[in-house]
Amino acid sequence: MQLTLTSPVRAATKAAVLSAVVYALAAPSLAPLRPEIIDAPLSRYHAAVNQTVADLRPGARLITEPLRQSPHFARQRVAAMLRD
Repeated sequence: MQLTLTSPVRAATKAAVLSAVVYALAAPSLAPLRPEIIDAPLSRYHAAVNQTVADLRPGARLITEPLRQSPHFARQRVAAMLRD
């Protein structure tokens, strides 16, 4: 395997796609179709991914809230400039 600039990106893409496929197959709605020995780890994986995403949401709000407020802030700045 050659180490080129695209190989780490390709590896990360493959890992992300594989993780997404496993997450989709671990959905609780598919639990009746799986044997118990496979269902337990997949259910734990699905719950762990959901918990990780839930833990990241407050941090994401620090980014999205200023972006949401920016049009209002820009209107205030323009109105203040027009008043002067």
